[in-house]
Amino acid sequence: MDKAAKPPIITQLEDFYRHLSLANIASLAELYSENIEFVDPVHHLYGLAPLEEYFKHLLVNTEYCDFQFGHCLLGQGECSLTWQMRFSHPKLGKGKEIVVDGISLLKFTDKIYYHRDYYDLSAMLHDHVPLLGWLSKKLKDGLR
Repeated sequence: MDKAAKPPIITQLEDFYRHLSLANIASLAELYSENIEFVDPVHHLYGLAPLEEYFKHLLVNTEYCDFQFGHCLLGQGECSLTWQMRFSHPKLGKGKEIVVDGISLLKFTDKIYYHRDYYDLSAMLHDHVPLLGWLSKKLKDGLR
């Protein structure tokens, strides 16, 4: 979808996540409503303050976290947006870059009031912790 055809709030969201860091957490209030419902494979949060705390905790030791966006399927007041996240954390995968594909379901008016992320938690975390990574690989290999 052409960037010009997207609602401004979706373009703002993409700009925000393109280089996610502690430095830009203060601008969450420009994207999300005060009563945001945020869901991912690990958390189910209600409200802007818990979302800010979640991002602060998530990013405190992260070397970098960048998103590249793909397809945007737009409906009346909602959007499905594919993405690829690239990040590095010193305690995961020996600090090497980790790449995770995902999709977000967003509902919005002038701000986003519902954000749900779908991604493979194993690809993001479990595969990159030494013992869990070995076990996860064995389980996946056994299911193929």
